[in-house]
Order: sequence, then C-alpha cells, then structure tokens
Amino acid sequence: MSTTNRAFIKAYRQDAPEDSPRGDGSSTIRNQAATPIREAAVRTSTTVGSPARSNFGPQPSGQKRPLSSYIARPHSSDTTSHHDSVDFLHPGTTIASLQWPKICRTLCADVGPQLDRLANSLRAHADAGRSLIGIMGLFPRVGATTAALCLAMRAARHARRIILVDGNFCHPRIASWLDAEPTVGWDEVLRHAAPLADALIRANDDNLDVLALGPKAAKNPQTLAASLQAAGNAGVLRHAYDLVLIDIGPFFDPDTQPVVLDLVRNLGIDCVAAVTGPQPADPRDLATIVEYLEPLGCQLLGTIENRVANKQSL
Repeated sequence: MSTTNRAFIKAYRQDAPEDSPRGDGSSTIRNQAATPIREAAVRTSTTVGSPARSNFGPQPSGQKRPLSSYIARPHSSDTTSHHDSVDFLHPGTTIASLQWPKICRTLCADVGPQLDRLANSLRAHADAGRSLIGIMGLFPRVGATTAALCLAMRAARHARRIILVDGNFCHPRIASWLDAEPTVGWDEVLRHAAPLADALIRANDDNLDVLALGPKAAKNPQTLAASLQAAGNAGVLRHAYDLVLIDIGPFFDPDTQPVVLDLVRNLGIDCVAAVTGPQPADPRDLATIVEYLEPLGCQLLGTIENRVANKQSL
C-alpha cells in the first residue's frame, strides 16, 4: 500500500466520527434534539379565550423536504405583492374577500393579541425553513378548524404569502365556512381530475389564498393523503408560499388518525400545533402524539386551549 493511500485512510478514520451520518456522534445529536421537543410538547400551552402562554420558538429546519422546495426562489421584499409571487399558479377562483364565520370574528376581537403572538411564532418557524404547519385537533369538535381560520386571518395581515389548506378529508368545511366555492375541490386534483391551480381561491382584500376540498367527505381519504400527487402538491405550495397552514383534522379519532399520519408523512409537514378543548391536554396524550410524529420528522409545537369550544367551534 502506498504512503498516499495510508495517509488517506488515516485521515478518513479520524474524520469519520464527526462527518459520517451513521456514526455514534450523529445518533447522539438526534437524541439530544428529540428531548426538547418532547418536553415542549408536554409543557407548552397557548390559550384561546384567555391570556396566553407560549413557547412556540422556531427550531432548526429538518432535512425532510419535498424536492421542489430546493428550487431557487427570488427573495421577496416588503414591496413585492403577494399576487405577483404566486401568479404562476393562476388561481381558478378570485374573489374580493372571504366571509369569515362569526366565531372567528369574535375570537379575533376578544383575543387578537394572543392570536397575533402565535401567528408571529408560526411565521418565525416558516422563516427558519419549517413552512408547512399542521393545525390538529386532539379530539373531534375542539375547534381546530376555527383555530386554523383565525391564525390564517391574523398571519395574512402582515403581507406575507399565506395559504390555508383544508386537509380534513373526512370532514371538509373550510370552503363552506368561508362561503367560497372553488372551481374544483383539492380532492379532485388529487384524483388527477384537474390542475392544482383550479382548486385555489384567492381573496384579494384578505391577502390570503385557500386550497379547499369539495363539500362532501372524500372517498378513500387515506389513499388521497398518501398519493404521489399530494406529495407533489406539497412541494409546489412550499415553493410558492412563505407559510402553509393545513387543517389536518383530529388525532384521537379512529377514522381520521391514519389520514392525519399519512398527511404528515407524505406532505412533509414540518410541525404541528394541537388544539384542545377548554381543559388542558393530558400529558399522556401529548406524549403519544410525539411518539407518532417524531419518526416522521415532525415536531409537536405545543397546544392551543380553545376555551370557547362548542358545536359552532369545530
């Protein structure tokens, strides 16, 4: 063996513990990074309906990203129009403004500052490269869709490229709640029946785009959530928007949990905020969610306590 070869092997062995992704050092880093996520999931709480306490600070971006997210995108300035930045999608429906539900208007009037703090935190996560954020109910009927609507409304006030996505295939309601009918539903796009742009609704005055499902529950929702078309759509949305808020439905529900997990895995959702009812979440429930999300590369940011959860707050 030549002197050159021996020197190369010696240098490689010395560098391997630091540089190799399969070395013990890398495993240690993953374990250390997982611990704060688990602790934050148990301890963090943001309350809707009373003063909030939040620790939704941004974390370093993970490695799991759709390929299209690596496409170079021009840096937008404060003077760059939201419309100009996403015009390549040519939304199928354009309206002046959305008809926000009364419960959303009431919450924004009563706890606007708390919602703004949370919206700002979500935008900070997006700035750190974690732009696909799921809003998930712990259980059905705790107000996850209401929370998603309110956060989208508040985030869009700051002239950012924001889109709200209805990913609750079993109980789609965003289009009907906003009184905005898309040209086609996102579920039709996922069946290859129409291009993605046709399912987009652009509300000019609200500075917000919406990707809505059709009015009826989707047939075979898990198949749609796990489809290659859904993964491709997620990559396009990540490229086109600064922040993508996705209403993904309740976790602890036998019908929706498989769909929720397939959405997280297939869309590459970076992090999730969980909405609870009036009572604080059981730490055991949060630990279970973290156990499911961590292997998918998704972080549980914390909980939002919806203290006005009722039949109108879904």
